[in-house]
Amino acid sequence: MKIIFIFLLCILTSAVFSQEKKCSDFKVGTFSYNNLALKRYKVVRKKTVQIETDTITGLVLEGSIKWKSDCNYVLTYTKVSNMALKKLLGQKINVEIINVFGNVILCRSEGFGVKRDLQMTKIKN
Repeated sequence: MKIIFIFLLCILTSAVFSQEKKCSDFKVGTFSYNNLALKRYKVVRKKTVQIETDTITGLVLEGSIKWKSDCNYVLTYTKVSNMALKKLLGQKINVEIINVFGNVILCRSEGFGVKRDLQMTKIKN
């Protein structure tokens, strides 16, 4: 009986730990920002492309993604829907996923001379 209990405990423990999310789980999907200033943006990330859409104004920013590791990538803006923002084209944002909490990630981004910490929630695969 003791052996069966230990065996079941091992299976249960491995099942719990295999459910743990990791950075690579956030390479693709649909996301929303948790930060108040950016909450109106919806982010759709594919393997090498990220599209950010302002759900109020319809502004669309598109960028290419180059993954340096599972937790680090560089976003380079390649398209803007409003040519008044064309200065963004070619600009790079370095992003590091610092922590994962279920479907929420904490990221540190650096670009335009500013470092900021952002939270994003994955709302769809």
